[in-house]
Amino acid sequence: MIKKIFCTLALCACAGPLAAAAEKEAYLHFMNGMVLERRGNYDSALQEYRRTMLLDPESVFVYKQALNLALHIGKVEEAAQWAEFVVQKDSSTADNWVLYGNVRWAKGDLEGARKAFEKAAELDPAAHEALYQLASLWSSRSPDKAVGYLRKYLELKPEDGAEVYYQMAVLYNMKNDRAGVKDSLLKSKAEDPYYPQPRYMLANYYEMQSDTAAALAEYAELITLEPKNLELFNHIGELYAGPAANNLEEGEKYFLKAWALDKKDPTSCFWLSVISEQKRDFKAAASYLENSSALKDDAGLVLRLAYYYTQSGSYDRAIGMLEKAALKWPENAEIAYFLALGYDDTGKTQKALAGLRAIVQKNPDSAEARMQLAVISERENDMAAAEEHFRYLIAKKPDNANVLNYLGYSLADRGLKLDEAELLIMGAVSLEPANGAYLDSLAWVKFKRGNFPGALDGIKRAVAAVNDDAVIWAHAGDIYAASGDHGRAWLAWKNAWLLEKPGKRGKAEGRLKDLAGKLGPRLPALQLAYLKTFSPAAHEFSSFAKLEGRLRGKTVKFDAIVHYAPPSDFSLTVMGPLMAPLWKARVSGGVMDLDSISIKDIDSETFNYWASLIAGELGAWFAGDYLASPGPWKSPCFAGGAREVCLDGALAWPEEIKNKAEGKLVFTPGNYFLKNLYLFPQTLDFKLPFVSLKLTLDREQMNFGGVNTLKLPE
Repeated sequence: MIKKIFCTLALCACAGPLAAAAEKEAYLHFMNGMVLERRGNYDSALQEYRRTMLLDPESVFVYKQALNLALHIGKVEEAAQWAEFVVQKDSSTADNWVLYGNVRWAKGDLEGARKAFEKAAELDPAAHEALYQLASLWSSRSPDKAVGYLRKYLELKPEDGAEVYYQMAVLYNMKNDRAGVKDSLLKSKAEDPYYPQPRYMLANYYEMQSDTAAALAEYAELITLEPKNLELFNHIGELYAGPAANNLEEGEKYFLKAWALDKKDPTSCFWLSVISEQKRDFKAAASYLENSSALKDDAGLVLRLAYYYTQSGSYDRAIGMLEKAALKWPENAEIAYFLALGYDDTGKTQKALAGLRAIVQKNPDSAEARMQLAVISERENDMAAAEEHFRYLIAKKPDNANVLNYLGYSLADRGLKLDEAELLIMGAVSLEPANGAYLDSLAWVKFKRGNFPGALDGIKRAVAAVNDDAVIWAHAGDIYAASGDHGRAWLAWKNAWLLEKPGKRGKAEGRLKDLAGKLGPRLPALQLAYLKTFSPAAHEFSSFAKLEGRLRGKTVKFDAIVHYAPPSDFSLTVMGPLMAPLWKARVSGGVMDLDSISIKDIDSETFNYWASLIAGELGAWFAGDYLASPGPWKSPCFAGGAREVCLDGALAWPEEIKNKAEGKLVFTPGNYFLKNLYLFPQTLDFKLPFVSLKLTLDREQMNFGGVNTLKLPE
């Protein structure tokens, strides 16, 4: 009957009138069903197939078409009825048994499905679909059998090699057969390099084997297949950023490519912000994170962005965002806590205290919030509240060294309960004997109790443990002064002054002025000792720099590299485009060597004279010659060997140096900063007749390994 459905209209006309009409109507319903199925109108298509069956109930072809569609849309029971009809009507065709097996599988009858597929393979050894279905059926129960069927399938359909080898790799992976996985994936890749699934699995296989280089190579090839795959770029970036590769610089390139595809992508925005944070570029970190589409739903990202805002000085933006976040997530204690810290950072102390009290009221055991509440209360001189919170924390955790020390020091600094204060601090020291802050507190409480020998011994241990803390040096200054050692007291207070923030140096300045009056003629030697302590002359140093010069009214600007190696080797290299060296001055063992140069309207001999003077002074500066063989002191200047050195008003660092032999040369170092506790001027200015030159060191691109281990003088 089915053959008559596909007869031509001319042939249909040859049959009897009634039969021809029925066959034509069946044909039309069937073809309409095919059209509807292609359009995705599956229910209507199935209805048309049912009408065809009524008109032509013997057509196996129609039943097969209908049951395939019924399976596709989940009408399994109806498909099962039609499948029974198909195999009863034609049990000798392998294709029918494959369909029957598919239906039994859909109904959960795995054994019935297996028998049907095996029947199909028995009827026709070339029935590749039966073999593939048998492989799929056995995959979860016996991967070995499944692989065997896939091998038979591959013999019949070698053109499907890429897919079959990929499926074999999946089966080998289920068996934990690593060699089989790799071999199959490589064969799949060889069959079709443009098939991505096995390529991804191969890259993942390399990852699992900790062969990060091979995984990255595979992913890099996949990028050529999928150049717009944002997730792929991110994954490669994460591999580079991870501990196996540990190459943030390379990872950043891929995150930037992902970000270029979608500037709101949460993954690339997050990683680019983290990388910018590592570079201490908090503005860039914030700019990436604030565009992330995940920001609106992720309280953790809000906190991270607030941190970036505070680190870049945008406190108001941080607080504004945290205030909105607190309204959105009112139960989030972490947001409330950091909002309180933000209020404290911006001087809104009462708001900070109110926020912290609210957190502690909801959760009395919130240690961080209670500790901060105690610290701010102590700072505001509300010792009753501070003690309450410190003692609560100690009661909950008696071995909390930080709290023991904080309460003990707070009491000692005010001269309160000194016996108990010393016991509290001793408890902290016993828990962490090498902690410099705790050793300092112990020295301070001894000082407050009048035990000067104990205080001196303690402060020496504290300074040995922590040598870059202004408070510890200030304590050392007071302890030495009380012991009658004004010289060491002055040096300690000078260190405290240098390490303190500029806006908080008033107390140190007062102490130094008072001690200077007691030192009299001993002060210049101490001042020189201080300068030598912070001079980096004994260490190798190099830095990128900017060079700006004015020659007879002309301004020139160059990049440069400065290098010094003790005891006396110095070089200044002027760079051109692409960092190609243009000119170099070298000083070694007191011998000057200059490259030749030709500058329009400038006499070369005159230029060399000026250049040698400037290079010589730079070399002498980094060698520390300005501090050698100091002559008479006439505050704020002293004669040092071949130079006169004048200090700034605070007698902290050289402000002007004059070469005695070349009275017209004035060298002005400025904008000092500490690098590893050594003093460097960021700008070095030279003035000569008709010539001025300014060298600006790049603080971020300095190579300096010296570390100043400040200690109390013997």
